[in-house]
Amino acid sequence: MVKFELNSNFKNRFEKFLSSDLFYNQAEHAKTAYWKYHSKKINYSIKNSILTLEGKSGNYIPDKKNSYNFFLRSLKIFIKKIIGIDRSHNLSYKAAFNKIMSEEKNAGFQQVQFDKKRIIAKNISDCKKQFSFNYVINEPIIKSYYYINILNSYMELSKTKFITEIGAGNGNLMLLLKHHFNSKCIIDIDLPETLILCIPFLKNLFPNAKILLPNEINEKIGKDTLLNYDFIFLTPSQITLLEENLIDLFINTSSFMEMNMSQIEEYINFIQKVGKKDSFFFCANSVEKIPVGDGKQNENYKLIKPIRFFEYPFFKNQILLLEICKFTSLVQNNPSYLRLEKLKK
Repeated sequence: MVKFELNSNFKNRFEKFLSSDLFYNQAEHAKTAYWKYHSKKINYSIKNSILTLEGKSGNYIPDKKNSYNFFLRSLKIFIKKIIGIDRSHNLSYKAAFNKIMSEEKNAGFQQVQFDKKRIIAKNISDCKKQFSFNYVINEPIIKSYYYINILNSYMELSKTKFITEIGAGNGNLMLLLKHHFNSKCIIDIDLPETLILCIPFLKNLFPNAKILLPNEINEKIGKDTLLNYDFIFLTPSQITLLEENLIDLFINTSSFMEMNMSQIEEYINFIQKVGKKDSFFFCANSVEKIPVGDGKQNENYKLIKPIRFFEYPFFKNQILLLEICKFTSLVQNNPSYLRLEKLKK
């Protein structure tokens, strides 16, 4: 559970989004079984000026420093280690980050090659020093630092004006892009239920940011619109509102694997259409995953086809990076692919 205090103006705007047709009238095919299950787990309530949020998938908002939740979470982890419940042989996110960023290895063909002059955080201590918010560095934020170290090694993120993330969850990667590079405009395309996690979190971190909500959009979105906002939020049904040849960088991490293949194909076609010539597309997703709702076995489980990364209908663009993610392999048992490509038109 997390709480945010909303000022009267933003509360009014946010409540209008929550009661809009865009929030309630979603296409049946917009959600896989996975998200039909998890979207129901995202709940909110607004009492006076306080917004209370709850949810699991997509909700990786870090604990506030010195908060009750932080100490309780730390205590649970400590107890698990003491009594031997945590028998995982994987490294912690902190240890994995330090290990990879300190390695002195030559990169092979299409493997990650860090530019040491342009990486943002060389170790966890760097992450903590530069993350100047009243929140702790949690696991998703550590992974996000790993991703921006990669991205800034292949492009100058400080000069990358217009960025679109598909399925940003609560916005951990978006906040780092805005915080470290002051990206001109970042667009988040996500399910309405997940947007209720991301919108207030980013508004809390960047109170002076200019934000455009889904229900406030009634015309095509072009360069002039992007220049007037820090963050723009869209539902999946609104992607046709973006003009062609507009975006400099697209990002998808860990959400394609929760879609079906027709949805993935729609987004990849959208990226190719809306991206500028020589723009970038960064994709980080599981090698394969069965997108079931609660993860429990059922009579149809064996009939559900896995979503496999190597079956994504990518265009024949210039591949800059394609490898099994070293970081993910150190912290979990299910491997993931990393792919960075430059769009050719």
